[in-house]
Amino acid sequence: METESVHGRGATRPRLLRVDRRPLPGMGVRPRIVIAGGGVAALEALLALRSLLGSIPDIVLIAPRPELAYAPVAVAAPFSTSRPRRFPLAAIAQSHGADWVQDSLVEVDGERRQVRTMFGQRLDYDALVIATGARRRPWLANSIAVRGAGDVDAIRALLTGLEQSGIDELVFAAPPGESATLPLYELALLTAGSIADRGIRGVRLTIVTPETSPLALFGPAAGAIVRQLLADRGIRLILGGYPSVLADGELWLHAAQSIPTDLTVTLGHCEGIGIRGLPHDAEGFIPIDRHARVKEADGVYAAGDGTTFPLKQGGIAAQHADAAAEAIAAAFGAMTKPRPFKPIVRDMLLTGLEPIFLRADISGGAGDSFEVDTEPLWWPPAKIAGRHMGPYLAQQEPWLSPMRLADRTRATLAEEGTLADRRGARELALALARTDAGCQECLAVTG
Repeated sequence: METESVHGRGATRPRLLRVDRRPLPGMGVRPRIVIAGGGVAALEALLALRSLLGSIPDIVLIAPRPELAYAPVAVAAPFSTSRPRRFPLAAIAQSHGADWVQDSLVEVDGERRQVRTMFGQRLDYDALVIATGARRRPWLANSIAVRGAGDVDAIRALLTGLEQSGIDELVFAAPPGESATLPLYELALLTAGSIADRGIRGVRLTIVTPETSPLALFGPAAGAIVRQLLADRGIRLILGGYPSVLADGELWLHAAQSIPTDLTVTLGHCEGIGIRGLPHDAEGFIPIDRHARVKEADGVYAAGDGTTFPLKQGGIAAQHADAAAEAIAAAFGAMTKPRPFKPIVRDMLLTGLEPIFLRADISGGAGDSFEVDTEPLWWPPAKIAGRHMGPYLAQQEPWLSPMRLADRTRATLAEEGTLADRRGARELALALARTDAGCQECLAVTG
């Protein structure tokens, strides 16, 4: 490891050490791959590149924070005493033969094939993966914005205050144009369960979403199940809702419609970062092709929420990273035909009881296809269904054996044998879900 950081005595700037290229025996200097980012896409790219290229390249990971916060399950953390799971980047990088630099990417010099960081480092690259993500910013004044793991305490305080604050109307609202609305439904369902468990009466919950049906991304069957879940918990659903103003106990929607609210919780609005030296649209998102190559930037790839692909979701970010890694491996001569990005959305809805597994093939071609089940539709059944990240995170639990990501269909579910065997699979899925969420209380095994 060739980086060292200084914290804890008033120091905030990392101590940066030189990251030199190492020789490849008999072949001169090793090629260098720089990965910018510390989230799902960045780590999926690291794991995929090591799997495809072995020890051939030097890999440098540039990330501003020392840990990966497992954001997909952050919505569950406020409903327990646990914190969202965190994984140290230094350890992950070291275990995969990479250098970790605690810093932020600020500029790409395509002519020199060089990146510049916030603290003045300049690193050459032969291939560059941009996985810096996007910002989740507040967009509705006077609301509580949920943007990730950092907002756990705010939601926890909200839940604690429900008993004393006299809140009668609690609204959960999605930003206009948001397609990844699943966390909003999880917040509402888990809040309803918490209210019921504590015997709080008189609080009415409402979801406002721009969708035409609940969880429209996952098709009609998922929508019907979610409608029933909401009805069972007494949660009102307003579809096609576009909030504009929140003031004086009213949430105003389009067409001069308003609903009463004492407190409104919103998902943060996704906004691109925009990196100097790279193309980006008006909102700061980087355009990529089907192999995650950045347009008009030779040797540069991008993955995850910071790209122009409209769906911002962990599994999709991992699929971008896989496409980028295969394209890089092909450019380095390690494979002949890299596979293009083919978006398949896998997600797990935390309901407060057993989770619901959802899968949607939105790659086009033969048309979209959807599946929904209470049995795991992929294995290991973690929230982030990355080809490399899912198994890697699952294997951090000592009681799990090595595994690889694999989809499961109704046919394979039927072939799994006895009811007892299937219950064993469900028990393992639920255990992984609890581990993902860091939340023993918010999931319960049901028959």
